[in-house]
Amino acid sequence: MSDNHLILAKRFWVDDMPGSSVPGSRLSNLIATIAQGKPLSALGLRFLSENGLKSLTQFISGDIQENQFRQLAPIEQSARIAATAVLQRDIKQQRKVEQKAADARHEAMMDRLRIERLQRESDPRYIARQKNRELRERFGVDGFVDELDFKQLMEILRKLDGAKRLSEEDAVWLKSEGRGYATGEILHAYNRLEADFLINEFSLTGDVWQLVNASGHLRKCEASQEAHNLLVNINDGALKQVKLKSAVRTTHGGVMRDLGRYNEALQLASEAHRLSPDSFRPCTLLGALNIEIGQIVLGHQWYSKAEERGAKPGSIELEIGSLLGRMSSEKRDSVISQLLSVDSVRYAWLHKKRRAIVSN
Repeated sequence: MSDNHLILAKRFWVDDMPGSSVPGSRLSNLIATIAQGKPLSALGLRFLSENGLKSLTQFISGDIQENQFRQLAPIEQSARIAATAVLQRDIKQQRKVEQKAADARHEAMMDRLRIERLQRESDPRYIARQKNRELRERFGVDGFVDELDFKQLMEILRKLDGAKRLSEEDAVWLKSEGRGYATGEILHAYNRLEADFLINEFSLTGDVWQLVNASGHLRKCEASQEAHNLLVNINDGALKQVKLKSAVRTTHGGVMRDLGRYNEALQLASEAHRLSPDSFRPCTLLGALNIEIGQIVLGHQWYSKAEERGAKPGSIELEIGSLLGRMSSEKRDSVISQLLSVDSVRYAWLHKKRRAIVSN
């Protein structure tokens, strides 16, 4: 705003008009032209008239004298200001009415949405869908579930959530067709329930085989210390069968391996092999233990003995792959190189394993 422009606007009683004192505005330019005594164009006069500046238009057109203009212009301005105030009040009131109506519409919409939500949430089908979604979230099933698998998967999740053991059919399905849904949370819950059942069976029957099987499940649900506490208290006098004693030693050796107690694990695995020299299970354990402690050649020899005694090459590959997955990148690369140097044909699959690791 320029002081000179404001002075001119007040001089001609138009300072209440928007843009009258703003340099470059049309009204300001017209006022400046009038002040300089220059004539206005027909468009300029029309602009003044259309904006309600009647007395100024008459004065410029010569219809009234300056003294008449000075009498009429203030009256016209006062009327204009009063009319503007009334208009602004009306606009404000109209906005209040419109806002009140908008608030009422919004409240009605929210009430309708609340009613719809309550109706939806009380619908048994909605409740069932919500429970299913919560179950899937709880057990880490966040991917797509095929429509054909949905019913059986949800039955399994409901059983696990209710601390009920899975049927043999469910367990087989989870390890075969449904293995893609077998999340860590599902397997943890399944193995925990199986372990608890078998531990209870042992307490009822005294059958040590139940503890052996329970320990296998405990290892799979991160409860190896619990398995050790159970196995260490088995009375050797109760191990009448050589096969059972070997199984206890093998299982206990695996538990000690989980706990990082490798010397004890090696002793237990060696005793198991001595007791059952024709069983492949102590051999696979000794293979894994020796590779983990850096005795790669010896580990390879034990895995070879395991194959000679019936272990499937595919299962050994899976076990070695699992071992490598838990190693640091430096140690893993070293073990792969050593195994390839021991038998490049037998361990050729490790080339692919190494490439997969590098690409990841």
